[in-house]
Amino acid sequence: MKRILWNIGVLASGFMIGVLFIIYRCGYIVESSKKRADKFQTYFNFMDQWLEYKEQDAHFAKYFHEKNISSVAIYGMGKIGKHLKYELESEGVDLRYVIDESDAALYNNLPHYNLKDRLPLVDAVIVTPINEYEDIKKKILENNSKLKVILISEIID
Repeated sequence: MKRILWNIGVLASGFMIGVLFIIYRCGYIVESSKKRADKFQTYFNFMDQWLEYKEQDAHFAKYFHEKNISSVAIYGMGKIGKHLKYELESEGVDLRYVIDESDAALYNNLPHYNLKDRLPLVDAVIVTPINEYEDIKKKILENNSKLKVILISEIID
C-alpha cells in the first residue's frame, strides 16, 4: 500500500512540475511574442513617419546641414540601415563607414567596423535599431567618447 501511495505521490509531483513548466513556458512565449510585436509596431510607426517625411519633400541632407554635420556613419545595416545608406548616398551625404556585427562583404566598398573597434571620427553616428538605441549608444561611447550618436528617428522628427 505504501508503495502505491508513493508511486501516486511521485506521479502527482511529476504532473504538477510538468503543469508548472508548461505555464512558465507559455508565459515566456507570450512575453517574447509581445516584445516582438511591440518591436515591429515601433518599426512600422517609424517607417510611416519616414514616408511622411519623404512625401513632404524633406531631405536628410538638409537636417545635416542645419546641424553642421558633414560626415556620418551608420550603426545597424538591417533593413532600415540599408534604406538609410541608399538615401544618404543618393543625397550626396558623406557616409564614411558602417558599424555592424555581421559580414563586412555586404557594404559595397564602405569600411566596416564593429562595436569593439576604435571608430574613426565622424560628425555623427546614426543608430538604426530604434529599440536598442540606449544600449548601442553606451557601447559606442565606451571606446569612442568624442563621437556624437543620434537615433535615426531624430532626423525626421
